Amino acid sequence: MRKSKALPIKFFIPIYLCVVVLCVVLDQLSKSAMCYAKNEGLIPIRIIGDWLTLVWITNDGATGGMFSNLGWQNWLFFFMTLVGLPVFFWLLLRSRTRSVWGQIAFAFIMGGTIGNAIDRFRYGLVNHVFFGGEVRDFIKVDGFFGIFNIADSFLVVGVILALLAIIFFDPDSLLRTIIEEKQKKNEND
Repeated sequence: MRKSKALPIKFFIPIYLCVVVLCVVLDQLSKSAMCYAKNEGLIPIRIIGDWLTLVWITNDGATGGMFSNLGWQNWLFFFMTLVGLPVFFWLLLRSRTRSVWGQIAFAFIMGGTIGNAIDRFRYGLVNHVFFGGEVRDFIKVDGFFGIFNIADSFLVVGVILALLAIIFFDPDSLLRTIIEEKQKKNEND
């Protein structure tokens, strides 16, 4: 397996810690701004006609309300966060010897996960339910499934970037591996 030149760990961790923190801060600031707009009666806010609108909902499930009203979704999301964050951190560290695409991907996924976990924890305290708070969602795109927030956006973009890294951009990407195997086969024939 070929590896790209790795950023020294003393720079790698602070840089990507800043990316994760920036994701969380942008998410929490946007949610707070929308909460203010809701309290001031400024909602809905039309950005691009009726196609892109800022609205206000709280969601105790995943995107589009998936897994809401299960009765045990609080534990599901807590478990996913508890297991997911160390796994994503490990994947981020592992990506240090691969493409920047994967590094950004896993930092975005961590930031999005933490942003939504903060909401669940904070509003769980208010509701006196363990990790049972709701996530504040406010971005509505006409024709798109569900209303989402900035943390959800970082999660989706992170997953897309991770897939691109795995398929195309990592030194050991699927595409490069297939090409190298074909070249070796052609050389041996």
